[in-house]
Amino acid sequence: MLDVRKKISVKSECQIVLKKLSLLFILFLGWNTYGQDTASVQVIARSLPEKVMLRWAVDQPLAWKKTNEYGFWVERATISQNGEAVLPLEKTVLTLAPIKPAPLQAWEALATTDQNAAVVAQALYGDTFETTAPTGGALAEIYAVNAALEQRFTFSLLAAEQNYEAAKLAGWAYEDNSIQPNESYLYTIKVALPHDSPYQIADGAVYAGADQFEALPKPIGLAAVFGDGHVALSWNFNLLQNTYTRYSIERSVNGVDFETLNRAPIFNAQQSQETSDISLFFNDSIPNGKTYYYRVKGRTAFNETGPPSDIVEGQATQQLGFVPRINRKILPTDDSVILEWEFDEKGNELISGFELRRANTIRGPFETVQQKLPATSRKTSYSGLGRINYFAIVAMGKNGVESESYPTMVQPVDSVPPAPPSGLGGTIDTLGVVRLQWSTNIEKDLGGYRIYRANNPDSEFNQITKTAVNQTVYIDTIAVKNLNETIYYKILAEDQRYNASEFSDILVLEKPDLSPPSPAVLQSYKVTDEGVQLKWIPSSSKDVASHLVYRRDLSVGNALWEPVYKNTLITENTFTDTSVKNGQAVAYTIVAQDSTGWESSPSNPLEVVVRSKKNPENGIKFSATANRELRFIGLSWRQKNVEVIEWRLYRGREGEPLKLYKTLDGTTKTFNDTDLEINTDYVYGLQAVSKSGVVSGIEKVNVKY
Repeated sequence: MLDVRKKISVKSECQIVLKKLSLLFILFLGWNTYGQDTASVQVIARSLPEKVMLRWAVDQPLAWKKTNEYGFWVERATISQNGEAVLPLEKTVLTLAPIKPAPLQAWEALATTDQNAAVVAQALYGDTFETTAPTGGALAEIYAVNAALEQRFTFSLLAAEQNYEAAKLAGWAYEDNSIQPNESYLYTIKVALPHDSPYQIADGAVYAGADQFEALPKPIGLAAVFGDGHVALSWNFNLLQNTYTRYSIERSVNGVDFETLNRAPIFNAQQSQETSDISLFFNDSIPNGKTYYYRVKGRTAFNETGPPSDIVEGQATQQLGFVPRINRKILPTDDSVILEWEFDEKGNELISGFELRRANTIRGPFETVQQKLPATSRKTSYSGLGRINYFAIVAMGKNGVESESYPTMVQPVDSVPPAPPSGLGGTIDTLGVVRLQWSTNIEKDLGGYRIYRANNPDSEFNQITKTAVNQTVYIDTIAVKNLNETIYYKILAEDQRYNASEFSDILVLEKPDLSPPSPAVLQSYKVTDEGVQLKWIPSSSKDVASHLVYRRDLSVGNALWEPVYKNTLITENTFTDTSVKNGQAVAYTIVAQDSTGWESSPSNPLEVVVRSKKNPENGIKFSATANRELRFIGLSWRQKNVEVIEWRLYRGREGEPLKLYKTLDGTTKTFNDTDLEINTDYVYGLQAVSKSGVVSGIEKVNVKY
């Protein structure tokens, strides 16, 4: 009978590197709840066409002890049939009694042939459970902090992970062979605790069914790096970490017959959320010069072995063991260099000679520029240097292996600056964002460009780049609402030795116009034989490009303003509208427009009723008399055959424009002006507004006071 009372020595080949070994089993199955306040059951499933396999575990040592005593119930609920939901759920308890660990006698045959089964049995039934840790390292720290219960819990779960049959004997696995191909199920694992137990363990549940079956994938990303007497294998475990819990390595000498290399399973012992590693690694020692073939296989928690990965092959090769090192470089001219290097003379017999290789950058690509340098040589010269050169000396092994020195840079004296940049252009938007661009310089050692800006081409330009920019575009921001209407830029190129080019041509950029021009003013109008003659005071803005006259027909309700004239000759300020008809009532306004398209606000509308294109013969009779004794100027007027509703009296001094002075009732015939200054020539104007809305011309009279 199996003597579980003996101590079990756990060999270091388990390769456990995690500080808390009790996390391993949970990590393998994608479970990461160990250490939470409430214990729970964690469960996974593997769906096959004819059955469903279940594996579970609890996540705390005390809960592990309780479940070993009371066991587990396995409950199944049918949730769908033929793709249709089953309501209410059909629940079935699959176990007649709680599943508990098998009695000690049942473990003897399996534990005798498999160490993992012996570990589980010892953890469940042994009086003591002591493990022998290797001296120092991570396992030594583990044993320093784990108590006996934690050790039983930890090692039993890890061992059961390696042997599915041991997991079933321990009561931690179950196979449902009664599934139907057209049904899907929800399995619930419950701990059979007494109803009055104060200790609570949360249930675990998983979804499975025949339609969930998927063939196991092959491991991916297997790669091999062959060195001197060894090979380093790596493959991606991250993508398949929820499928495979461990791996085995297989090797072949003919690519057909493979043997397993690792006695202990290989797995990842790091929490995925705490590491960025995605690969597992394995090193194998092999003789040089012989081809070997490798592949890996994944193993699931249900003891299934997946298909092998793609095969990688290669040979280990003997390395020279000696590496050349360039230790001196001499520049006799600006175009040549003498290179000297060190190389252990013991390696002379192992090499056929040296090669000199050159590149423009340290990352290459390197080109062989000298071949078949003698094995005893330690110096060579090279002519035809570029602006920047990287050289490497390569020892050529007789066995075909190369040993390359670290690249060294050779840069001759360079006082030649780059060519001035060309093609400088740019734009400014309304927010003041300047976008500059220019053509790329062709110098190989170009370091970058520096940008300069000024508000005046005759003043000093200020550098706006703190360091050289290595692109041919640059974005700057300026204030557009200031007195300067233009901004000036120029740039220079700079090489890696800080030799600066001449400046580029100056770029002149016009700032966007964000202000409309000042409005024009309709000054007067006159109805002539040709039509309505308008006169205006032009906009005072400097960038005015034109004046636009608009007209609106007052006889049409909601009529729109229509352009009737555009004047681009700013010095002209009159326009005669010949398209109006006699008796038509219209209104005019004028708008100033600058060179960027901004328009001013329209002037106050001027309304006109065109009664006749000829002035009546007997119009306004207007006269003025100066009375210096009584200190006033007497004005009088009259008009026949027209009913006037309003008189508009204008006044101004000689040589000055008239301004509206008074507005009088239509029945008024006289007016005495007492707001006067002695020895002043006054000009008065009188305008009648008839009842029909016709506005007459201005009748003027001069008087000296």
